[in-house]
Amino acid sequence: MPSLYTQIGPWTVQTFTLVTAVGIIASAYIGLRRFHFDERAANLYLMALLAGLVLARLLHVLLNWDYFGDHQAEIWNLSAGGLDWHGGLLGGVFGLALAHRFMQILRPAAALPPLPHLLAGLVWALPLIGLSGWYGCMAAGCGYGKEVWTLADFPSWVVWESADVFGIVAPRYSTQRYGLIVCGLVGLALLLRSRRTAAPADERVFWFTLALLSAGMFVIGFFRADHTLIFAGLRGDQVLDLLLAGWAGVLAFRSRYNSASVQ
Repeated sequence: MPSLYTQIGPWTVQTFTLVTAVGIIASAYIGLRRFHFDERAANLYLMALLAGLVLARLLHVLLNWDYFGDHQAEIWNLSAGGLDWHGGLLGGVFGLALAHRFMQILRPAAALPPLPHLLAGLVWALPLIGLSGWYGCMAAGCGYGKEVWTLADFPSWVVWESADVFGIVAPRYSTQRYGLIVCGLVGLALLLRSRRTAAPADERVFWFTLALLSAGMFVIGFFRADHTLIFAGLRGDQVLDLLLAGWAGVLAFRSRYNSASVQ
């Protein structure tokens, strides 16, 4: 298990914060390289990142209102952790679209990169930030699994001894490992696609990738024990997983149909 803190020279940094930052920076580098590090694309991605962080925190607070209702002073205390990936994704996508539209109105003569191309540039952000987030949760104890009676009843990759956010160590489903596996497989699929075709990923690839990741997160939700709101027997994050998977799937097939119609 990674340590809660990582030592970098004289500095001590929370592992979750460090790996999340690395995932964001790597994703930004890959996305901007597609546009030859164009300043306009960089500005749009920066605004999308800010919107994503705000909505990620707000959605985390709403899903855990039982706690934050009694600790409202901690709502904006980001050093305490707590970002919901659904909020980050929705905030990033809609923030990117709004920023793109705003810049078109503000500077109509400026030739901005098309919005579908900007989305396609973020396709690698989905598995990379997912990998960094789940690895960070291994250190921080977030996204932890339900307790099992004994490790001996399961294959070694299914369970492990790990701590929850309260530091209580127990045999549990290794949900953080499941998340790493799902994100790793999606990343491998993207890598194989890039080796099979020289054409860069388009908007359809982004939506298909999001649909696959959301479906994987939905399945993992059945093994998670971290607190959240419950709706009709499903965790709040699972409901969001289903909504995101359906939304992304519809947009993926619509983009594919539109592309085929144009051809």
